[in-house]
Amino acid sequence: MAGLTQLRDLLKAEKRLSLDQLALKSGSTPSAVEAMLAHWERKGQVARIETKPQACAGSSACCCSRCPDPIYEWRGGH
Repeated sequence: MAGLTQLRDLLKAEKRLSLDQLALKSGSTPSAVEAMLAHWERKGQVARIETKPQACAGSSACCCSRCPDPIYEWRGGH
């Protein structure tokens, strides 16, 4: 299981990854990864990019059976 710095380094190296990709590459659960990413989001280092299908864009609830995972992008320095 990855820690904050390992997750940061992974995202810095890859630039953009989905939640599932981050969980798989870090050996952590998606919920654990989301909790760690929230730390970097609060610091302005990571941006969460929603990937809802166009048909779901105006709805508060996703119209599909499972919306795609959000993409996380490293926005901090090197």
